[in-house]
Amino acid sequence: MNQDVIQDEVKVPAFCRKDFTEDGLFTFTFGNGEVVTLDTNTLPEDQKFNLFMHGVGAKCGDSYAGAKGDFTVAIAAVQKVIDQLMADQWCASRASSGEGAPKIGELSQAIANLKSMDVAVVSAAVAKATDDQRKAWRKNAAIAAEIARMRAEKAAARAAKEDTGGTADDITL
Repeated sequence: MNQDVIQDEVKVPAFCRKDFTEDGLFTFTFGNGEVVTLDTNTLPEDQKFNLFMHGVGAKCGDSYAGAKGDFTVAIAAVQKVIDQLMADQWCASRASSGEGAPKIGELSQAIANLKSMDVAVVSAAVAKATDDQRKAWRKNAAIAAEIARMRAEKAAARAAKEDTGGTADDITL
């Protein structure tokens, strides 16, 4: 076979696609073609309540999944979801920028380091900032350099912890 020939990439269907209608019909379409449906209107009232509460917990919990123990980031993320829901907005604004909690935490720490401020105070302000403001802060040369320094420090700490006694000269290329 000629290796210069590029074969078409085979797309694998999603394992399960979930869809719902305004009248309460929920459909699970599996990658093998099987479909399972649930008419939520036929559920007992207690189960409707349980599903509603589970959904609230999941929606808010997803917002801080990457907070990595930073309570300030997690609390701000939950409050942001609640505020958006109260404003009749389902999707978080971060979906457009893709900036999640760990990156917000990193940005907060960098600003706190540079300004000699408490990281909890900075985290709360960064979490409430707009995506455009966070992007502008990231473009700041001093902040970018501090983030790079922090990442290098973390990488060095990981390397020291994982030291197997070898050196870079031991690597065969």
